[in-house]
Amino acid sequence: MMPDRAQPAIRSIGVAVPPGELTVESWLHVADRITPADVDRGVLRRLAERSGIERRRCVTSIDPEGGLFPSADAPEPGTEVRMRTWSRWARELSLSSARDAMSASGHSPRDVTHVITASCTGFESPGIDAHLIESLGIAPGCRRTNVGFMGCHAAVNALACARDSVRADPDAVVLVACTEISSAHFQRSGRLDRTVANTLFADGSAAAVVSAGRTGDPLLAGTHSTLIPGSAAEMAWTVGDHGFEMSLGARVPDILGGRIRAWVEGSLADHGLAIGDIGGWAIHPGGPRVIDAVRDALGLDERAAAHSRGVLRDHGNMSSATLLFILRALAQAGVPRPWAGLAFGPGLAGELVVIR
Repeated sequence: MMPDRAQPAIRSIGVAVPPGELTVESWLHVADRITPADVDRGVLRRLAERSGIERRRCVTSIDPEGGLFPSADAPEPGTEVRMRTWSRWARELSLSSARDAMSASGHSPRDVTHVITASCTGFESPGIDAHLIESLGIAPGCRRTNVGFMGCHAAVNALACARDSVRADPDAVVLVACTEISSAHFQRSGRLDRTVANTLFADGSAAAVVSAGRTGDPLLAGTHSTLIPGSAAEMAWTVGDHGFEMSLGARVPDILGGRIRAWVEGSLADHGLAIGDIGGWAIHPGGPRVIDAVRDALGLDERAAAHSRGVLRDHGNMSSATLLFILRALAQAGVPRPWAGLAFGPGLAGELVVIR
């Protein structure tokens, strides 16, 4: 048994979103501009109205400097210009969420020993980690890890790395930053799955500070992973000449609904827990059907999905940042622990974090 002081805990979570807001109606104006003329505009409206999203932040839709889709007849922007947009906003939002997390953590930037970043919407080197170290005044000798291109579940992968760091060194203080500029990859495409992706994804950043827990802190009890056999073709995220391109199968909710219960039960059993013992659920909102599928597969009532739907409603799907937004909402609402966070991505892969 590890000493109490070495139990890794989430000391704080900070968040940041870009300025401006896209409502359903304002999104439909943007969607009309970036969607080919031969796509039925009634389909765009139905997708938006059924998305569960009332508002979200998308920098390439509201920021003139992004300029990715200035008009309906503008050429499709290439990957280079999309990466410039990602770089500008990912740096800005990461710094904002990290400052928010650090100020609430009880630690100063000089205490930080590890910086872990996650993003699947952009790459550069030096990257977000170097920007945070220099901007916050973190010691330049800190350890750096980037969790790249893992998709919506990457926050769990980043928290697993942070947990391992604190277990290895009880004095470690880990800054985790998950930042996505999904709108840098809106596609001018008539494919339904890419139109769905345009409708669901949004921009945002969430940061967490992980260190040895104090009394009452949410303890990172463990994380668990799975790859669902035979499902790789159902979701993919690849680099193309015109940004990153998503392939999204309509069967994803059904596959998750039919396969995850046994995995979740087995993972919770490792902690002496059953599904009914979980006080709060953070279900990554890949879309309303994904939330429904997880809720039904685990036999949960609708209250268990309330915070996930709330984040989807107010922010959209911010990929890796989203799960931390939901965990923050659970904490702010005083939801009793233990909590379980679930997220899914290309593979199909599932990641689960248990928080006591």
